Amino acid sequence: MSDNNEHDGQASPLQTPALAENDSQPERLFHPPQPGMEIWHQNKLYTIGEPINRGNFGAIYACSDEWGNQLVAKVLVPRNQSYEEVRSRWLDEADKLLHLRHPNTTYIYDICEHRDTFYIIMERCEWTLHDIITATPNYDGSVWFMPIARCILQAIHFMHRHGYVHKDLHHKNIFTSLIPNELVRTHPPAMVFKVGDFGISRLEGDIDPINTILAQWMLPPESLAPQEFGHIGRVTDIYHMGLLFLSIIEGQIREFSREEILDGVPRQIAEGLDSPYSRAIAKALRRHTADRTRTALEFWRDLNSSFRTDQSASTLSMSSMTSSKR
Repeated sequence: MSDNNEHDGQASPLQTPALAENDSQPERLFHPPQPGMEIWHQNKLYTIGEPINRGNFGAIYACSDEWGNQLVAKVLVPRNQSYEEVRSRWLDEADKLLHLRHPNTTYIYDICEHRDTFYIIMERCEWTLHDIITATPNYDGSVWFMPIARCILQAIHFMHRHGYVHKDLHHKNIFTSLIPNELVRTHPPAMVFKVGDFGISRLEGDIDPINTILAQWMLPPESLAPQEFGHIGRVTDIYHMGLLFLSIIEGQIREFSREEILDGVPRQIAEGLDSPYSRAIAKALRRHTADRTRTALEFWRDLNSSFRTDQSASTLSMSSMTSSKR
């Protein structure tokens, strides 16, 4: 352990910090960070910036380190929870982030505890998929679709291979990471799309089909009528990706009612898309889990096949037009 651990006395992010056994300790209280606050952890200095966003269980702050990396600090906010309950949630989310490190998942730099408050230090991503769809001038879903789909599907394929189900794939949990050109800083950065927010992700075998947490505005059919449509699992992520891809192609954020989900409206809309990817997306949005696309890799193969078929048809069409002019 480094000498600078005296600044906060916390353990390594790859270790589980031990709870003190002294019951006479003063009550542990949450201390939200202030802009400009510095946190030392294992000979690393993090400077907290302005707040960026706040959710039900966490607040996001701008953050930087001594290398000049632009980061964010996720601060876990108690919601009528004890110190031990928040600590357990912190360790659970950090463990997922550490085990699910992949080029297309948001990268975790560190975890630390400072003044009885829990931090997860992560790479900073500039925009969400929601931002891209709603704020990009002259947005064209056909241009954005395949690069985004490839990144998302790779990340989910990796998660599923390790037994996890994300359960919360929506347009505000897909992020863009900008990779700078270190040699020529004036050049535009490269853009990579990443899956983030693993707060309610679970190992598939640990999912409680009755009490599992899901976003109410994107419930899959199996959560509404499991006896008819099947059970929540990896194919639930496939369904959620189908909803995402529908939004990317259409260029609008859709939300469906319970009745529309049960009636199969998302699949029907996908079938009516003027897009070569219509059939592949509709297959992922089938109500019955047994009939749905089975894996992220299968989904990618279906999309790729659609793309190649469309390209071949376009080539034949151009060839036919050229011949007719001779």
